[in-house]
Amino acid sequence: MKSTKLLMAEHESILEALRILDAMCAELENGGSMNKDDIGSLVSFLRTFADGSHHVKEEAIFMPALMQAGMTLQDGPLRVMTYEHERGRALTSAMEESAARNNKEDFLLYARRYVQLLSQHIEKEDYVLFDMADQTLTDEEDQKVAESFDHFDKTIVGTPTYERVHSILEKLASKYLGAAVH
Repeated sequence: MKSTKLLMAEHESILEALRILDAMCAELENGGSMNKDDIGSLVSFLRTFADGSHHVKEEAIFMPALMQAGMTLQDGPLRVMTYEHERGRALTSAMEESAARNNKEDFLLYARRYVQLLSQHIEKEDYVLFDMADQTLTDEEDQKVAESFDHFDKTIVGTPTYERVHSILEKLASKYLGAAVH
């Protein structure tokens, strides 16, 4: 499978997490109280899967391959994607800190910004950067990237971690969206 298709498949899980976060925000805006356990579980998913796996693969494997194939970090898409990853990390920390202080208003502010940032970020990757990557990487280069993703998943993150974080996502989706993650 093409490396961009592998990343797009991971985007589906991240988008599910964003829908859950959006539902959590709606509940809070309608007078609900902060469920620190659920917020902590979702932040754990975002840190472990979205950032600790997905974004790391993009930054440590995918982007360097694109640069070796001729794109520069100063090219708009790579620079923007890297900046948005950093911004997402800052917003994740801010959500976690505001939840720890039980500050509903700040949590809502940071969570809504995070949902907007990551939703737009994924759209840019799916429809701009990945199209450019598919045109830039040769089939052999792309295969090496896909193999490196697989190696990273198995040796750095590990199957038990993936199973744990996706179990968290499924539980939260059932609770907040009334659906199981596919």
